[in-house]
Amino acid sequence: MQLIKTDRLIIRPFQMTDHDALQAMLLDPQVVAYLRYRALKTPTEFDDSFKTHFLADTTTTFALENRATHALVGFYEFHPEQTTGILTYALTPAAWGHGYIAEAGAALMAYGFETLGFEEIQAHYADANPNSGRVMAKMGMHDMGELETFTLDNGTTIRVMAYNLMKNDWQAAQPSQAM
Repeated sequence: MQLIKTDRLIIRPFQMTDHDALQAMLLDPQVVAYLRYRALKTPTEFDDSFKTHFLADTTTTFALENRATHALVGFYEFHPEQTTGILTYALTPAAWGHGYIAEAGAALMAYGFETLGFEEIQAHYADANPNSGRVMAKMGMHDMGELETFTLDNGTTIRVMAYNLMKNDWQAAQPSQAM
């Protein structure tokens, strides 16, 4: 993957120098409360995932770097399922509320449809985190409603909500290129 630059971000493959910042993010229960990465509990578990997933997968897993400070502020990834890419993303708490995911999403929707060949991109979020749903809508995605329900270890019931964007809808929304 080539670097993708947006107004405030550099979207790039992970590097060894991202280890500590990503570890702090993924071992923070507040960040991963509703993510698949909440299963990572120790630095050793994180190290394995960092080596076998974040460093190894340069096609569908991306570091989000702040262009001004060069700090890692989050990640964004696609989990391919046939012709669908399912998004996962997270930010450090200091980066919440700054619009970084929607900014990265605009660039990565193009990458997912044009480079990875997805016909559909989906994103799922826990109803306890409605801000994620709002971000998905800002990225042009459409509300699909409830996907499933599960119960956390602490007994809290979570409804998983889904958004999607079809390639033809994304293409229709792109500004036309003058010839």
